[in-house]
Amino acid sequence: QAVLVGKELAALGINIELMEQPVAARDFVGMCYVRDHLHLPVVADESVFSPRDALELVNMGAVDGLNIKLMKCGGIYNALKIIAIAEAAGILCMIGSMMESHVSVTAAAHLAVSQTCISRFDLDAPLFCSINPAIGGITYQGSRVFLADTPGLGIESFKFNRV
Repeated sequence: QAVLVGKELAALGINIELMEQPVAARDFVGMCYVRDHLHLPVVADESVFSPRDALELVNMGAVDGLNIKLMKCGGIYNALKIIAIAEAAGILCMIGSMMESHVSVTAAAHLAVSQTCISRFDLDAPLFCSINPAIGGITYQGSRVFLADTPGLGIESFKFNRV
C-alpha cells in the first residue's frame, strides 16, 4: 500500500519530503521493498527501538533515515549510539517525541542541537498536554523551539496545583 500511495501522490504532483514508517515496525523486509520501489527517502520510526535495530536497518539498506525518540530508545545513551550509526552510514537523522512531558522533550531538544547530523526535529508533544508543571526549559514561538539559557536543561522548578 505504501508504494501505491507514494506513486499516486507523485502522479498528482504532490511533493513529498519523506515517507516515515511506511510498514509495520518489525517488517524490515517490507521497508526495503518500499525504499526500492519509491523515489522518496524512507525514514524508520517505530522500527528503531535500539542501536541494534538501527544497525540492522542500515545494513539491510532499508532506510534513508532514522527518527530517534528518547522515550522509545531508552534515553540519551542509546540515542547517541543510534545517532553514531546514522552519521557513519551517511543517512538522515531526526529527533522526534512521543506523548511525553516538557522535561523529556527539553532533553531531546538539547540532544538535537548538540549533534550536527540531526537535520530534522519533531518536538511538539508538550503542546498537546493540558498542563505543564515545569517552570523553564524549552519554549515555543510558532514552529520554532528555543532552549533556555540557564544551567542544565533550564528547568528551574515545578509547580503543582493541589485539588
